[in-house]
Amino acid sequence: MPAPLTNRHRGPSAWREMKVSGWPVTKHTDATTTHTSTSHGRPHLRVLRANQPARDDGVLKTTEIGALDLELGGHLDEVTIGWRSWGQLNEDRDNAVIVLHALTGDSNAAGEGGWWEPVIGPGRPIDSDQQFVICANVLGGCQGTTGPSSINPETGEQWAMHFPLVTIGDMVNAQRRLIDVLGITSVIAIGGSIGGLQALEWATRHSDVVGGSGVIAASAALGSQGIALHGEIGRRAIMADPNWRNGEYASHDVFPDQGLAIARMAAMITYHSRDSLSARFGRTLASRPVLYPGIGPTFDVEGYLHYHGQALVHRFDANSYLYLTRAMDMYDVARGGDEESWLKKVRAPMLLIGVSSDWLFPPDDIRTLTANLQRVGANATYQEIESPNGHDSFLKDWDQLNAIVGPFIDDVRSGRDEANEHSREARS
Repeated sequence: MPAPLTNRHRGPSAWREMKVSGWPVTKHTDATTTHTSTSHGRPHLRVLRANQPARDDGVLKTTEIGALDLELGGHLDEVTIGWRSWGQLNEDRDNAVIVLHALTGDSNAAGEGGWWEPVIGPGRPIDSDQQFVICANVLGGCQGTTGPSSINPETGEQWAMHFPLVTIGDMVNAQRRLIDVLGITSVIAIGGSIGGLQALEWATRHSDVVGGSGVIAASAALGSQGIALHGEIGRRAIMADPNWRNGEYASHDVFPDQGLAIARMAAMITYHSRDSLSARFGRTLASRPVLYPGIGPTFDVEGYLHYHGQALVHRFDANSYLYLTRAMDMYDVARGGDEESWLKKVRAPMLLIGVSSDWLFPPDDIRTLTANLQRVGANATYQEIESPNGHDSFLKDWDQLNAIVGPFIDDVRSGRDEANEHSREARS
């Protein structure tokens, strides 16, 4: 198979700022009010400004951010980011929250069908009436941001496995470019799983613009058990599928659906705990036909894995799965120095959340990271979701998650507003 090109250089291209039309900036003018409903059905007072531009909540936008040098030596001449937003950027341009999605997630974080819909919206913990909320599809993915399924401008064909290796750092550097294009001066970065790794990267490598960060179900680095079962088994399954064709399946008009489905099945096990699988399925025999030929009787848990494997095949690119799982495995906050020196760069409050039953990113590892942050003087707080739901609790246990995230976001916003007021008084 052709190796991913980690040292591909084709000459830098000039920085091209994309003028993004339609993204909103709040105007402080005379206000009127209206009522909307929250997720709890209670009325919520929304302030609307006269002559305020219409919000384009949830609309998929694309922005070209120019050339990008990559952490492992690769280079991309052209990078496009697909992203969505909710709410409005204020005049100080410092009320932004960037929500960072999980491995096979996308930018559709809020609104009907959004993967964090209970967390984001008017009157919710990440309040889109107070914050300008952004979610960008990650570099290397397949949901609107440049990745292996994008067209290589040199060949006119999909990059496939000629796409350079990308890291969590590269993903965040691309997001930082988007933040800069939008003129944002301060941002809260928050996410779970691989999104939590990105939040940690924001806090340690981009502290000049980070007003706060939330690292959920993620630690300083993924352990060997996670690399083995979540990452490598899935990659082997994809690459062993005859239809993978060394990553060139698109040019052969085939797709490694069997391999990708098996990769997803293996990953789904890591998102659960023993208790959650036992409580949901036990040893109950399958109540409906399974999707793959079997031998002898089949169990409900098998049908569950089959369903989720097939569902991913219809919405995700197999090569992107290879690249993103490898980026997740490679991440280490200590790279390029040592952990202590990077943690010392954190300037803003950090919230770290573990899940009691998570074995992909065990809570002990997250507690250790929190203690290390506190030891170097960072304002870091650890809280834990008590749940049998395993790693995916940050996508299920809404009441506990919201009770933790909401006060943190409010505290960061209050501190920001107080600092802005003092700054205005000093200038007057």
